[in-house]
Amino acid sequence: MRQLVLALLLVLGLTAVLMVVGLFAVRIGRELHERRRETRHGEVRTTILTALMGEPDEAGLARTELRSRTGPAWAQVEDQAFAMIPKVKGDSHDALVTLLLSKGAAAHAAALARSGSPVRRARGAHRLGALAQADAVSLLLGLLRDKAFLVRRTAVRALGQIGDPLAVPPLLDAVTADPRLSRDVLAAVDRIGEAAAPTLRRELLRSVSDPHDNRRAALTAIGLGALGDVSAVPLLTVALEDRDQPGLAVASAHALGALGSPEAVEPLLRAMREADPDLRVAAAASIGRIGDIRAAVRLAESLRDRHHLTSRAVAGALLRLGEPGRSALEASPSPYAAEALAVHRVRQGV
Repeated sequence: MRQLVLALLLVLGLTAVLMVVGLFAVRIGRELHERRRETRHGEVRTTILTALMGEPDEAGLARTELRSRTGPAWAQVEDQAFAMIPKVKGDSHDALVTLLLSKGAAAHAAALARSGSPVRRARGAHRLGALAQADAVSLLLGLLRDKAFLVRRTAVRALGQIGDPLAVPPLLDAVTADPRLSRDVLAAVDRIGEAAAPTLRRELLRSVSDPHDNRRAALTAIGLGALGDVSAVPLLTVALEDRDQPGLAVASAHALGALGSPEAVEPLLRAMREADPDLRVAAAASIGRIGDIRAAVRLAESLRDRHHLTSRAVAGALLRLGEPGRSALEASPSPYAAEALAVHRVRQGV
């Protein structure tokens, strides 16, 4: 019996030793694999950078070497190149995109975007956006209806990178279907730029005439402000007075402030008399951004507002109006006026 116990202990001891050795070997193997992988990646990065920014003769050789790769060797180049695209600008960026396109990267990305895996579809959408090819727009528009949020979000960003204004209505549709995409859609519209403004104006006009989706309408107004579309001021002024869509009125107030048009000051002062405190706060902040000193006296009347956030917004706006605004604050018994002046003195080091 004793011998059996000793034999069992010996077996258990040997098993434990073998397990430790095995785990150690696995760890060493993983580290070696990771080092080889990093070495390969470093070599690929160096070759790509040489192709983009090296001397003419060495750049030509590097480009030839990269184009000669096939299969897994090219896949490594493709992965590295897509990781580098956001980090390079100008001629280097164009050269990198040209290299990828010459090896069929657009077709590879489209195939990924049609994959059954949501992760692969998102990767494909990201790559299509990085390549910024107009013929990818229709595929990306289809991905706006994908069942996976990650894919929809990546498609929104990719459409912004491509910059086709035809994508604006579907992007707004995507917000209507999923409000979580609001920030991404706004960023995409901003990247599309002034070419998106006519569509946004038509959308805002439709929203004012026939209220449908308050969030979508508000996003449209914010988009016009972000684009600096001064021609939208009259329409935004109308939207500011929309009482069926409170969110639209608040967004329009912010947009008018971003546009900085003096003709918006009077409508914004009228908005200061509305019942919605969010609208009053937005209107006060926008008057401050516009910086029309003629508004100081009338704006100061709202320092007595019972809603403390409104009073603070008014005090902050008056500070932005310069000397007339500070004079109005000094003449006011409001504690928010005193608070704003104290903060101003601290910032000025007085």
